[in-house]
Amino acid sequence: MARTILFVGAVAWLMVALVTLGAAVLGREALIAALPPLAIDADALGGALTVIAVASLVIGAAQAGIAAGISRARRRARSAGVLLASVLAAGFLGLAATAAASALREPPLAPVLAGACLAAAAAAIAYALTVARLIADLRSGSAV
Repeated sequence: MARTILFVGAVAWLMVALVTLGAAVLGREALIAALPPLAIDADALGGALTVIAVASLVIGAAQAGIAAGISRARRRARSAGVLLASVLAAGFLGLAATAAASALREPPLAPVLAGACLAAAAAAIAYALTVARLIADLRSGSAV
């Protein structure tokens, strides 16, 4: 289960990286036009999107490497998986809480923010289950 969650997460993070990089390169002007007036210009928005793309790429690659290590029964991969999944679970829990609070403050955006809250909560739960499974594997000695 943990390996599957990490693999699916890796694919999702890598897809986010590709979409965000595409938006940074090709869609800056369209984003500027679609968003309310921003205090930054198109180049700054492109830079921010590029940073998000690179971070997503690193997270996705790390998850893919950890999932591969787990399939090879590497103990260090399970330990790295516990660390990465713990950080991501906490981060997604924070995002879920922020989305819930924002939904209460911004009633017109409540449906979208409630969806974001549910998606972030689901990701937090998946990563928490991954942590629990990897810790159980480490404690049982099933990890080499």
